[in-house]
Amino acid sequence: MTDLASLPVPDEGPIRDKIRQIYERSFPPEEQITMCDLLRAARKPGVSFDAWTDASLPAGEAGTDHVVALTFYLGFLAVDARTRGAGYGSRILTHVAQRYPGIPQLLEIEPVTREAPNYQQRVRRLAFYERNGFTVTNMLTHEADQTYRVLARQG
Repeated sequence: MTDLASLPVPDEGPIRDKIRQIYERSFPPEEQITMCDLLRAARKPGVSFDAWTDASLPAGEAGTDHVVALTFYLGFLAVDARTRGAGYGSRILTHVAQRYPGIPQLLEIEPVTREAPNYQQRVRRLAFYERNGFTVTNMLTHEADQTYRVLARQG
């Protein structure tokens, strides 16, 4: 069993840099918020911006090889490509559900449309969230010229 833990993303340093890399690789530029804005928003009550670490992984330069994922109050969940498929995303979502029992959790994903260039990726993403207790709602949102489907859990 791995030793998964979260810590607030620091304003600067190697962990923040690693989180930035994961974030920039995981989300298209039109969906990204600047790191400065993410860090500023994380200072507000009820908001968290966390780096998820696994102490059982071998440490690399500055220990950043321990960093496996990021969450921004479930606005963003991204697992580092080198550790994807190892159950980190599901474990993080379980942690969030336990930390906020009874509070509805909403998230947005790209709609699963056959015409999409990343259709198979969208199918896998939806299946992942459904395995973790999210259901598809009838709500759509439109942000930054992109349309998203809203998923819900615990509400």
